[in-house]
Amino acid sequence: MPRPTRRNVADQVSIQLIEADVDIGFALVDEAKAYRAAGQPEFSSRALQEAADILADIDRRLQRLGDSESRPFLPLVAELRNQIAAVKQGTS
Repeated sequence: MPRPTRRNVADQVSIQLIEADVDIGFALVDEAKAYRAAGQPEFSSRALQEAADILADIDRRLQRLGDSESRPFLPLVAELRNQIAAVKQGTS
């Protein structure tokens, strides 16, 4: 069966991990907001740090992929980065 693009298995797995990590990153940002609203800043900070750590992992994986493979993730990664920064600054 022909594939739309020629990816090796490692690249496919890496892409799937990036997709999952993006979802987790956004969920952690939402969790950080909820903890902050509930008056639990220590848990908010921890969730936000975990989101930042995941973002760093995503950045490393994207660097290993080619431009065409990583390009679709760039807007999502930028939005995740912006949301993390907004919560850190308390503007979200």
